[in-house]
Amino acid sequence: MIPIAISKTPNDMELTEEQIFAIIDDISSKLQEVIDNPMDESDLECEEDDYGRCYPCSSGSVDIELEEICYDGLPGLKDADTYITAKGKVDYSYYDDYDPGDYWTPPAGGWELRDSSGSINELEIEICALNPETGEYEDIKVDESVKKRIIESVNSKIGCEVVN
Repeated sequence: MIPIAISKTPNDMELTEEQIFAIIDDISSKLQEVIDNPMDESDLECEEDDYGRCYPCSSGSVDIELEEICYDGLPGLKDADTYITAKGKVDYSYYDDYDPGDYWTPPAGGWELRDSSGSINELEIEICALNPETGEYEDIKVDESVKKRIIESVNSKIGCEVVN
């Protein structure tokens, strides 16, 4: 049987290690999806200098907010309201590999992502679960140290070191 949450006292529930790892894995997978496709091609423009010359490469960044983390619940919590969001930033660079073609070859190419990286820097966790010992709904306590550990674990799993 999976423990619901660690309970130090009847009114003090905390996340288990398994639940913390589930949060880390879900945030990491959602962040990786954004890193793999951080831009909408309709937003891309050719960078022009003061003389109107267009350069085929550029970069950008986007602030992100990941929602619905562990939306399906956490291990061991069957009857709980879970609200977890993570905020961060994704940086990317891209180039235009457009080839106008020639008589025999049709035009080809378009915007290509050169590289991207991302990290989270803020985490909000609110979990209210049924405590089987008391039979009442209680908030699960999540210390700042646990949030910091989750943020650091996600960023290292993605391959980004963030200095605040």
